[in-house]
Amino acid sequence: MVKKFTENLSSLCDAFEMFKASGRSLSVAYENDRLTEIRQGESSGMSIRAVKGGKIGFSYSSKPDEVDTVASAAIRMAPYGKPYNFSFAPKQKSVHTRPYDGRCGEVSVEKLVGLGLAVKDAIKSIAPEAMAECSFSGGVSQSRIETSTGQDCSEQESSFGYFVAAKVTEEGNFLSTYRYRSSNGLVGEDEIIEEAREAARDFVVARKQAPVKAGRYRVLFSPGALSDILMPIAVSINGLNIEKKTSRWVNSLGERLFDERVTLLDDPFHEDGPGGGLYDGEGVCTRRRAIIEKGVLQGFCHTLSTAKACGHEPTGNARRAVSTVPQPGLHNLVMAGGSATREQLLIQAEGGLYIDQMLGTFTSNFLAGQVSGNISLGYAVQGGQRIGRVKNCALNVNTFDLLKSHIVAISAEREWVGGQYLPWVLVEDVAVSAR
Repeated sequence: MVKKFTENLSSLCDAFEMFKASGRSLSVAYENDRLTEIRQGESSGMSIRAVKGGKIGFSYSSKPDEVDTVASAAIRMAPYGKPYNFSFAPKQKSVHTRPYDGRCGEVSVEKLVGLGLAVKDAIKSIAPEAMAECSFSGGVSQSRIETSTGQDCSEQESSFGYFVAAKVTEEGNFLSTYRYRSSNGLVGEDEIIEEAREAARDFVVARKQAPVKAGRYRVLFSPGALSDILMPIAVSINGLNIEKKTSRWVNSLGERLFDERVTLLDDPFHEDGPGGGLYDGEGVCTRRRAIIEKGVLQGFCHTLSTAKACGHEPTGNARRAVSTVPQPGLHNLVMAGGSATREQLLIQAEGGLYIDQMLGTFTSNFLAGQVSGNISLGYAVQGGQRIGRVKNCALNVNTFDLLKSHIVAISAEREWVGGQYLPWVLVEDVAVSAR
């Protein structure tokens, strides 16, 4: 049936790409010690990009059987679309494998509800005054991409994620210490409970307040805070900004931009990574590759369109949903670890700050390298320990300068933060404002 339809579509337009996806998921959430949500769902849909007269039309539907309607709409929209100055993915087959865990789609309501109660008990056992908040989600999905240029690829994906937090809301004070992780496989209950305990231990430390004055400090960034610091890099390598020439790195391939200890990989096949896959959102085979290698810029993230416009080879970095056209994006960003332990970095951060969470960084001028925002969860460091939370302070740094000239050390340990696997990074001479 699909073959017959695509044959008909080929006679109606100059070229096409069809994307289909379906999935099912379950999520459970607790807030303020209480069960607040149980959500089960199934989703499906399809979209078509059709070329007519040298222009691309796009249409989609949440009903995958409406292929004729979607195709007709895409063709009608073509005269108003962007020029078709590239080619849809040709026939190709990935030689890689990626883990799939069907158990993610089989988790039960009872199991996740019980897990939420266990998380609450774990937090309360360490921080009785904290309110517990947590959520869990699991699911599986399937996708297929077919093009008039010969590609026909399918893929299965699995996902499981959790968020656990200890929080308190008081007049003039809001505190939330949390842990979270997304994975392509089912995460063990023991890990989740231990992470809940860690969040509670952080809460206990953060309830103590430590004074801080404006000045320049050594700062130890946790993986969570480092994720914000890396945003200018992700924005600057995005193919859209390379095509528009708004990135300062348009002509910087092969240049040393950072400290030689900085290596960043895009790894779609990482066994624990929540992102990635064998094919990107356009059916192009993905590959593990360096973005920054020993401080040197090695590559960008492209769709077929941005790669063609920039005169580069496709990189397999198209990301999409059924209702959106492909956009460039990273799969799993993996930063190389160093040789120091976290404990050693805390000792070296003596008199400085440990920053775990930032707030408001989305307003920063990432293309200029700027990252600015409030320190929503930071600690003063003395004697190799976090002694208390610092409040009412902020920082404004330039990532390009910070990771080129101010790195003291990088931890060997790394943790997942969404789709990023990052270490702890100690830097020096960071200006912190306080009131």
